[in-house]
Amino acid sequence: MMVRRILGLVLGLLIVGLFGPMVAAAETRVAQEPGLFRFDVEQAAGSHRGPGVEGYLHNGLPWRITNVRLRVESVDPAGTVIGEASGWVLGDVAAGGQGYFFVPVSSPAAAYRVTVESFDRISREAP
Repeated sequence: MMVRRILGLVLGLLIVGLFGPMVAAAETRVAQEPGLFRFDVEQAAGSHRGPGVEGYLHNGLPWRITNVRLRVESVDPAGTVIGEASGWVLGDVAAGGQGYFFVPVSSPAAAYRVTVESFDRISREAP
C-alpha cells in the first residue's frame, strides 16, 4: 500500500514537471508601452443598456489577441477622474485589426480615458 502511494506521488510530480511549462506559456500579458493600442471612443447615445462608452480598439501588436480587459476612466472638464469602470473587447482582435467594445458607466462625463489593462496573445500574425 505504501509503495502505491509513493508511485502515485512520483507519477504526479512527473506530470507536473512535464506539463507545468505548457501552462506557464498561457499567462496574461499586460499592456505597458504607449502606442500599442489606439481607441475610437464615444459616449453611447440612446442605448437600451443605459449610460456607457462604446468604440473600437485598434491593435498595433504583431499578435492576434483575446480576453482584452479595458479600464474606462470618466473625466470631468477640469481633467479630474470622477469614475471608473471595466469591460471587455468582444472576441479576438487580429494583428492590425480592430475590436468593438461597450462599457457601462455609472453616469455620463465630459470625457473618457480608455486603457488596456490586460490581454492574452493567441498567435503571431502579419499586420
